[in-house]
Amino acid sequence: MDAAFKEWAVVVEAIGRGDQIVIMRKGGIDEGEHGFEIKHRKFWLFPTQFHQQRDMVVADAAKAWPAKSLKVDQDKASIQYACEVVTHIELNGIEQIARLRGQHIWKDEVLIKRMTSGDRNCLHALLVRTFALPKPSNIPMHDSYAGCKSWIQLQSAPKIDLLQPVLDDEAFKLKIHAFEKSIQ
Repeated sequence: MDAAFKEWAVVVEAIGRGDQIVIMRKGGIDEGEHGFEIKHRKFWLFPTQFHQQRDMVVADAAKAWPAKSLKVDQDKASIQYACEVVTHIELNGIEQIARLRGQHIWKDEVLIKRMTSGDRNCLHALLVRTFALPKPSNIPMHDSYAGCKSWIQLQSAPKIDLLQPVLDDEAFKLKIHAFEKSIQ
């Protein structure tokens, strides 16, 4: 598996802890004419600080900001988590964002701005099952990882044989149920 999904380091940490199972995406500037697409069902999380801002996340997530794990090295990327998309939902109503509060770390106004920007009022919600390596794998940075895009191909991907689920089956099912109930 060499596909990776670029996401804010602080969000990667929340997903890696099992605090959230959803990735929200409108799409980056370099996504192409069709906007964001799910190009891979299984992928690594690639932590980035590109566009990451403390005032765009809820207070509890902002407190984690100075943590060493949120610092991104310019010469290498620290990869520890892999995800599998279990379902994809397009959110089309601002009221859905309010009902999802507490299931992710973004502030409502950030998601509303993303949803309402552009010509299509929608936000992609990818519900993912997350798996962790016992320790991070440091891979060299590559020019192809740069830019405002969601998907990249890793030049040297970690080995998947040591991955373990972040949440057990029951905890994961409860989070899926809570998400689905929130958007109805």
